[in-house]
Amino acid sequence: MIAHIHGKLVEKTPTHLIIDCGGVGYHINISLHTYSLLPNTDFIKVYTYLQIKEDAHTL
Repeated sequence: MIAHIHGKLVEKTPTHLIIDCGGVGYHINISLHTYSLLPNTDFIKVYTYLQIKEDAHTL
């Protein structure tokens, strides 16, 4: 459903990113490997997978 997010990188930690896209902040879970490959830029495009469970929707 959500194939990728392109926007301003607001927060970057080893476990998640927050990307501002059109005024909405998307919380995206990442692995340590992905964290090590991220560039040091203000704008970023990240391909995502939307996991839908009974109690949560996670990217």
